[in-house]
Amino acid sequence: MKYARLFSQNGLSLDRLRTLAEVDEAGNIVSAAPDDESRQSQISRQLAELERFFHIEFKQKSGKSIRLTPAGRQLAKIARQFLGSLEQFQDSCHSHPTEVTIGAGDSLLQWLLLPRMCKVRDAVGPSLIQLQDLQNASICQRLQDHALDFGLLRSDLVTRGSLTGRPLGKFGYSLFIPKSLCPCDAKMTEARLLQELPIATQGENTLFQQRLEEVALSHRWNLNILLLCESFPQAAQILAQGEMAAILPDLARLTLDIDSVWAFPLKSLREMHREIYLAWQPHHLETRPHLECAVERLAAALSFDLQKR
Repeated sequence: MKYARLFSQNGLSLDRLRTLAEVDEAGNIVSAAPDDESRQSQISRQLAELERFFHIEFKQKSGKSIRLTPAGRQLAKIARQFLGSLEQFQDSCHSHPTEVTIGAGDSLLQWLLLPRMCKVRDAVGPSLIQLQDLQNASICQRLQDHALDFGLLRSDLVTRGSLTGRPLGKFGYSLFIPKSLCPCDAKMTEARLLQELPIATQGENTLFQQRLEEVALSHRWNLNILLLCESFPQAAQILAQGEMAAILPDLARLTLDIDSVWAFPLKSLREMHREIYLAWQPHHLETRPHLECAVERLAAALSFDLQKR
């Protein structure tokens, strides 16, 4: 008889599997039920029941918190895929809109996804779309864990792992300058602009800022950066005020008022040119056939070509 071992003892339930998935997504038991000691105790008990059922440890101490073991995370991944498929089937039975989750960094959310939401909705059909502002590493992990349907990622993060995807477009970096601050002058050089104009850009402790500093050091430039922001879209807001230039990804061209600024491509940052992919985990989409069918439409909705602007 199929699945006899799974039904030969008690301890396995949908509720316990959901709890396991919640702990995995939260990171630890306390974070899964903050300020609720009763729920924390219930979670611990449910995990212990799963441990007895599978005869393996699913939780371990990590400092003052309790996290999942590798085996616990593996089962949580299976649980998410299984529960997601069940929920999708339930929604289809009752004609409920399915949920579609898309993760991207702040710049891609602000300049690519949000302005094209009508096209995105048309691509995925009747769905509740949930956008998540995430770092690249988190997007990769959530895609692998079946906690995310799609992600917008650099091409190298897609092609070197077990993810797959479709290319959307390429971009570099430019110094965007308010025309009111500095007229376009063919004699202006990259070195002079970066050292003389007041500049805003993405803040410290980022790969971009580290690379920018390395470039400045190699050219012996004293960059006139007066404002470090948490994100590129914040720097773009400062640019719009007309008193500072901003170093931004060329993606900003998609939404900037081009008539009020001019862009100076930064050749010194050529090594940081990026190709963006729409990425997903193949096995995950196999359980969500309506999204698997929508991939090409979604990629078309998000494709961009900055050369045409």
